[in-house]
Amino acid sequence: MRSTAAAALERRMDEILAAYEAALQSTDSSLLREEHNSERYLAEARRILAHIISELRRGTYLPHGTDYLGADGVLPGGPRTHPVESERAATALFDAVVVVLMDEPDDVRPAGAEVAVLFSLLHRQIVARHTARSVAHIGYLLDRIGSAHNDERRRIARELHDEVAGHLGTALNSFELHEIYAEEQPELARQKLGGARQAVRESLGSLRDVMTGLRHRIDTASLHTALTRDLDGLDEHSAEVRVSVTGDESWLAAESAEELLLIVREAQRNAVRHARASLITVEVHVAPGEVRAAIEDDGIGFDAVATAPRGHSGMLSMRERAELLGGSVTVESQPGCGTRILVFVPLKGDMNGESA
Repeated sequence: MRSTAAAALERRMDEILAAYEAALQSTDSSLLREEHNSERYLAEARRILAHIISELRRGTYLPHGTDYLGADGVLPGGPRTHPVESERAATALFDAVVVVLMDEPDDVRPAGAEVAVLFSLLHRQIVARHTARSVAHIGYLLDRIGSAHNDERRRIARELHDEVAGHLGTALNSFELHEIYAEEQPELARQKLGGARQAVRESLGSLRDVMTGLRHRIDTASLHTALTRDLDGLDEHSAEVRVSVTGDESWLAAESAEELLLIVREAQRNAVRHARASLITVEVHVAPGEVRAAIEDDGIGFDAVATAPRGHSGMLSMRERAELLGGSVTVESQPGCGTRILVFVPLKGDMNGESA
């Protein structure tokens, strides 16, 4: 079956793909930061267009809900992609097709009805892939969060066993020895009683430390207070740390505030513990539609492109927490040049700290 829309799409496919790639590059999309990703997404766009050309020529359009299924009935979503990046790619491809086809001369431009069918097919194909990839990415993040929670439970169990239970065991042993020495060696018995008291105190101190790590951010405490309080609990360090928080924190929903604190706190701790810096600056700015933070140090730095070095394993967790909020974490560093971590979190809903 002859199709003017199919012919136009086939004739100008290379132009559409070039416009699509240029649009992704203009948004600094992470989809094109690696060469194999660029080739994969362009190849997928070509397959989408080829499928639409085939459907237009057959003239038998599958009903909505089945046109996007592969031969085995599975969504052709491909590898997981961050929903924000996937949406950018979807919009870029749709816009590229519209702009190029609308530039066709009047005598060869497809008629309105045929263009409507073309755009309907294009929309279904793009939405199907966007949905499948986004669902895959969200599933991956949920798995990672579940794994992180399990790791945290094991860490707490280790601390309770090694610290709290250890001190209590020492105290119990000292109490028993006190009873044994009470009559015949009263001085030694008093020493054992004193040791038991000290062990109980140390046990309570260890328990407080564990509880502090578990305690959620206090609603009445500001981000600035929570961050500086965390610094007070860290081991002694020589770095000067400057913390600045600006903007109205009431714009932050409780869940976003908690996750943001965990992200910035992890970056702050990494800088204090591993950067060997003389100056660390922590800046957070809360605006009506977004939160941006920058954690910067003048320390030893590292190769941010290579695998995260020892002591920086928390960066993966930081990125994933930000992605769950629809945001991002960017790490800029080179050996000997310090490190800069940029955090972006979009805010949703109204401006009263409540999400929609």
